[in-house]
Amino acid sequence: MTTTIVVSLEGLGLCEHCATPLSIEGMPADSMDADWCCPHCGKILSGLSFGYEGEGQSTRKVKWVGPEGKWVAVKPTQDFELGD
Repeated sequence: MTTTIVVSLEGLGLCEHCATPLSIEGMPADSMDADWCCPHCGKILSGLSFGYEGEGQSTRKVKWVGPEGKWVAVKPTQDFELGD
């Protein structure tokens, strides 16, 4: 039996240290001020891992995870499957 998990495109990322695919939905929500760590390499994640650049009010999303599991500069407009 295959389980499909639907994840928002805005919540997908790639670890800035090891490029492991990430989902914001898989991160702990028990403390919003706590650091999030990559489940693969254990290093602390920043907004870069979810495609954001800048700081404060100048923060903006500049890249998205595409169908090939790599960063793309244009937000995908159709659903896709990343696999495992």
